[in-house]
Amino acid sequence: MATLAIDGVRWVNDRVTSVRWGSFDQSTNDWTAPTTIVDVHQVVDVIKRGEEVRTLFTLGGRTFLGPKVTALPYANGHVGIEARVQDGQIEKSLEDLPPV
Repeated sequence: MATLAIDGVRWVNDRVTSVRWGSFDQSTNDWTAPTTIVDVHQVVDVIKRGEEVRTLFTLGGRTFLGPKVTALPYANGHVGIEARVQDGQIEKSLEDLPPV
């Protein structure tokens, strides 16, 4: 089963502005198609539709799904994203992903 996964982020002033993501198949441990770079608002739209988005990390040469990504409202009305660590998941954050 494929999961939408983020494996890289672009930051501006402590906020994620873009991500590199795609559909990742955990059973084959590989992308189902090439990744793309999109604006963070596209990720927020997918999350708001109820789809699950996860982080993806490479550790020891193997890839692992990390924390679930959630929408994060800011005081000025802007909506961003953050990673929420849940029990049994790798304790990594968006800050641990490589820049794109």
